[in-house]
Parts: sequence; structure tokens; C-alpha cells
Amino acid sequence: MTQAIRQLQDAGVEPDVWKVEGLDDRAHYEDVVATARRGGRDRSGASSIGRGEDDAKVHDWLRTRGRGAGLHRVRGRPHDVLGPPDRLAAQKTTREAAVAEIARRYREWVGIFENARSTAGVAAAH
Repeated sequence: MTQAIRQLQDAGVEPDVWKVEGLDDRAHYEDVVATARRGGRDRSGASSIGRGEDDAKVHDWLRTRGRGAGLHRVRGRPHDVLGPPDRLAAQKTTREAAVAEIARRYREWVGIFENARSTAGVAAAH
């Protein structure tokens, strides 16, 4: 992944945010962020996406990101923010149900991330 970012940067591609697949290891996030910010690109960062994985896998990625919360410029977007709106557009759910599902998922994902971050902070202090 970092090689692709380097090649694109060398070809003049300079996004503010690189969208990358979810990563299983904090060191991989560190490498991606370092590559995105190389050569004075201090404003660049990375955002991980879900690549259609199930909730368990996304939860693992959120824990990894949470443990690496000290990494600057790593952002994330939950993997299924489009599911409820898509179901609403297809008239398979109500607006109220779609809003409730989006809110529930965000609260769940933020809780997982925050728990991993606070656990990592405790571990780092010891």
C-alpha cells in the first residue's frame, strides 16, 4: 500500500486524505501515515474504509485504530453508513428506522474505538 502511495505522489497525486483498506496492525497505520506525510506533506493523512467486511472485522480495525489513537491524521469511516440509506431509498425501511440504525452503529463503533484508546493509554502509562 505504501509503495502505491509513493508512486502516486511521485506522479503528482497529492490528496489531503488517502483512503486505504482497514489495517490489522498499528505499525501498518504508522507506515501509511508516514508515507502520506513524507517530503513535507504535513497536511496529508489517511482514512480507512471497510471494504465490505462484517461487523466483527470492522470492530477489530476500530480497536487497532483506537490503540494507535496517538497516530495523527488517521481517520475512519464506518463500513456500513450507506446500508440504511440504501434500504430507505429502496423503500425497505422507514426514515426513522434508518436514522436509528445509523445512530446505533456510530455509538457502537465510537465505543469500541474509545475503549481501545483508553486501554492503550493505560497500557502505555505502565
